[in-house]
Amino acid sequence: MGAETRLPLTAAGSLLGAALFATGRRMARRKRVLAGRGDENFLVARSGNTLSFRATNSKAAGETGRPLIVFESGFLATMEHWAWVSEKLEGKESTVFYDRSGYGRSRHRTPLPVTPRTIVSDLVDLVRHTRGKRRVMLVGHAMGAGIVLQAAAELEDVIAGTVLLEPPVVTAAPGDVPSGRPHDTGIPPLFVGSMRIGCGDLLPQPSWAGMLPEHSARLCGDQYRDARLWQAGEREAAAGMGRGVHEGLLARVPSPTDVIAHRDADLSGYRRLRLMTPHALDGFRPGRLLLSRHAAERAAAIISEANGHVR
Repeated sequence: MGAETRLPLTAAGSLLGAALFATGRRMARRKRVLAGRGDENFLVARSGNTLSFRATNSKAAGETGRPLIVFESGFLATMEHWAWVSEKLEGKESTVFYDRSGYGRSRHRTPLPVTPRTIVSDLVDLVRHTRGKRRVMLVGHAMGAGIVLQAAAELEDVIAGTVLLEPPVVTAAPGDVPSGRPHDTGIPPLFVGSMRIGCGDLLPQPSWAGMLPEHSARLCGDQYRDARLWQAGEREAAAGMGRGVHEGLLARVPSPTDVIAHRDADLSGYRRLRLMTPHALDGFRPGRLLLSRHAAERAAAIISEANGHVR
């Protein structure tokens, strides 16, 4: 065999080896994501989606009749982002953290296109499944604030209160885009396609992951490089989930609402809520409240205090 023949074969062998190596790493990462932390429970919602959740029951909270606290994450975020809040509330409150369909161990199973209604319906099903006879406080971060408010309006008397962390800008009507933000908030299809073929290893470790506890940081790193997370985000962006909270929705929320945000955030739109208590925090970059241990623990204390005031 001549050198001119061996060279292409060697190159082809190297490319095949690299592809197999990347495939192996992608499969191992997917396996770790789908294994999670091993303490998750599962619910098949009416939509057909399988939701992964962690539930804790505090004896102290049960004896005093405190509501169950259910947490809703923001865009491209999983329940690992609540690690500092979860640790602060452990043993003090009964809590439920979960991942929306397509995130973490939750599976996207619905045959229908994703709409805001689908996402809210999944949360409503989770609340009804986990609450027993307890009332519920809903807590939502960023985009999750809008999901929480819609679920609260539907669940009505079940809801004891809501807490919104770094909520989006209030708009005048459904579907409006907040001033200064583009209409296209989707993830580039080329990026999602590259993730599907195994380019997740090319993504640098997100700087924010190191701000979380070690066990959550490792899992977050795997989730961040997993194509399923980006596909879920692509579906949610296409459904228009990031377009703010509208004034009509605020008028439908009768329960007490605490709003926690950076002290420079504009919360004027949320004053339309009938019973609203604002909380201004600092010491963190806007958008990263849950990643700063000090800010997240302060937010957890506010959530717990608010939960003690409602029944």
